[in-house]
Amino acid sequence: MSVQSGQIEITKTASPSLSKIGDTVAYTIKICNIGSTPLQLVNVNDPLLGGDITSNFRPTLAPGECDTVTINYVVADLGVDPLINTVTANYVASLNVSDSVAVNLFQPSVTIVKSGPTYSKVGDTITYTYVITNTSSADSPNLILKSVVDVINNVPVDLTQTAINAGASNLAPGASVTFKSTHLVTASDPNPLIDTVVATYNPSGYPNVISDYDSHSVILLNPSFTVEKLCVSGAAVAGGTATFRVNITNTGDVPLNISALDQGKVYTSNGLAPGSTFTFTVPVTVPVGQCGGSITNEVFVVVTLPEIYGLSNTYTASASATCPIVTLGRTRGFWRNNNGHAILDPNGDGLINNPVTIGSGPRSLFINTIALSDIILAGNYCSLPGSPCQNNLSDSLKPNTLGVLMAQTLALAYNINNIQCYSGQLVSTLGCGNLLIPVGLPSNSTVNDVLSAANLLIGNTTASGTVTQDQASAMINLINCLNRETF
Repeated sequence: MSVQSGQIEITKTASPSLSKIGDTVAYTIKICNIGSTPLQLVNVNDPLLGGDITSNFRPTLAPGECDTVTINYVVADLGVDPLINTVTANYVASLNVSDSVAVNLFQPSVTIVKSGPTYSKVGDTITYTYVITNTSSADSPNLILKSVVDVINNVPVDLTQTAINAGASNLAPGASVTFKSTHLVTASDPNPLIDTVVATYNPSGYPNVISDYDSHSVILLNPSFTVEKLCVSGAAVAGGTATFRVNITNTGDVPLNISALDQGKVYTSNGLAPGSTFTFTVPVTVPVGQCGGSITNEVFVVVTLPEIYGLSNTYTASASATCPIVTLGRTRGFWRNNNGHAILDPNGDGLINNPVTIGSGPRSLFINTIALSDIILAGNYCSLPGSPCQNNLSDSLKPNTLGVLMAQTLALAYNINNIQCYSGQLVSTLGCGNLLIPVGLPSNSTVNDVLSAANLLIGNTTASGTVTQDQASAMINLINCLNRETF
């Protein structure tokens, strides 16, 4: 039979309709949705067929859809006739009710960008630039500043007020502000110097925290250098040249551009690498009339960093050195060459313009010609037949001793008369002081004193004189030291 209840129609049939105990009866249950809305199964119950038979049916029924299930039953002796069996089905309607409302969603966001130099050094002031931009969607409320903090070398620096002064306290979408701060680089700063800035906002009227950060790195340079100046020529001669050497060494960690001013000339080296040395020599002319003393030279150095580092620092330094000045005696080779002849005989007529006399007493010799001068300087004069100084076997001196003594003495006389500053110099200044005692002269003797003693010695070298070979040799050694050449 069929039963309707609301949207549900249920029909149950038995086959066969006539049976007996022990036979099998097939019960067919058909449930149909006769409404206009879907139905959702709750349960199906049939006491005769085992009670809950829900699992045999589909969970939902669409409008107009039916679900049919057949279950076999073996007739038991229940003591009833006819055998009545009832099925109960429970469904609920699937009701779908909806409504919509639109909520406007905004996307708040902010960026901060920090920039600054790539390089710096201890003692310099770094200038950082900050740009804060409200990158929220156009429908977002303005952003309200909470804080801006920059952490430099682990030390927080509150830049909130600086940002507020720049107009960063209330930013509309798309708006941006720029402000700056500075940092003095100290020896305690790490290298590289890395610092991070954090900007924090919240949307106006909302508690959400919106933030962004940016970092910047600065490489710290350590430029340093040394300037050394040395006298490399040793003792300089009046009218000659003193030579100085300048060494500029890069002791830092960055290339250097060097400009050095010395004696009116500029010496340069661009990009001098760390650990390298720029070296140059400087010749300095010693004034002709500067007798003794010393000459000092100073170099002035200006150092800059290559343009690539973007630092305008300029460093200066100077160094000086001193060379002693002496006037050394000339040698036989000098007075016998063209330069010496030009001094003795400037007009070239063979006569010495300023004749000199060497020796004393019977061996006083007036030298007034170039020819006579050259013979004496060659050490040959005493070997000429008939010369007043010719050595005899009976003399107390070995052959040629007097000739060598005369040659040395003549060269010394020329030095004293013709070389600037030589006259009056101390023997010890010329490095010959240790040879004064053997000839009987005091330690403060001058070259003029030696010349006088040598002339007396020449005049006292006759066969009947008192000069010994040792005395003559000692004087020869002394004048040889002063003249810088052995005759």
